[in-house]
Amino acid sequence: MKALLSAVLCLAALPSRAAEDRSLGAVLLLQGRYQEAAAALDADLKRRPDDAAALANRCTARYKLGQYEEAISDFEAAVKLKPDVKPALAPSMSDAYYQRGLRLVEAGAEDQAAEALYASVRLDRKNALAYNELGYLALRGKQNETSLDYFDRAVKLDPDLAPAYANRAAALLALRRPAQAFADLDRAVLLSPKTGAFFALRARASAALGRRGQALKDAARAVELDPKQAEAVKEFLPKDK
Repeated sequence: MKALLSAVLCLAALPSRAAEDRSLGAVLLLQGRYQEAAAALDADLKRRPDDAAALANRCTARYKLGQYEEAISDFEAAVKLKPDVKPALAPSMSDAYYQRGLRLVEAGAEDQAAEALYASVRLDRKNALAYNELGYLALRGKQNETSLDYFDRAVKLDPDLAPAYANRAAALLALRRPAQAFADLDRAVLLSPKTGAFFALRARASAALGRRGQALKDAARAVELDPKQAEAVKEFLPKDK
């Protein structure tokens, strides 16, 4: 919002035609008409490609449309031209870099994903989702202690982020700390009682604590909620005769 207001406030200093176009883009943006706003700002930027305010506003419109890569491109260009637009855009761009990180994780490009996630938390130190994903990457790389640091940050920032508790439990199990893992999984299950993977992981923690009955119950519940968990918990389920 600060970036939009700044753009509107500086219109008087612009030539009338450019001011009208940029005013239209800013007004449409404030009205939530993001597609139209982006089109109006496209027209302005064809004439004035180094207009930082228009880039910042189009960045916001593109972000709202879910066009994260395009929004990041506009953000980087706007900040290069006018660094003081950065604070107003930082929260939304933190999420945009987080979304880039998720896409890269899915593509198996873990190094690039980590770079995107680091960019995300640099912009917003309170982005619990990004810390959770960084922890997940560390866990996949068997950097268990490092992953714990990230998961600790994630749950501190968002005590209701169930996947962070489950991920921290996985790291704790890898470090042979099943009692702490079980406590985290209790929390994850409480927050998200329909997630089969959490019960599957709690079955593993229960077994590590020697609680075979609990492991059996959690394994059965995991499969009930998500049949794809059957392979992960087969060792805890009764063998077919």
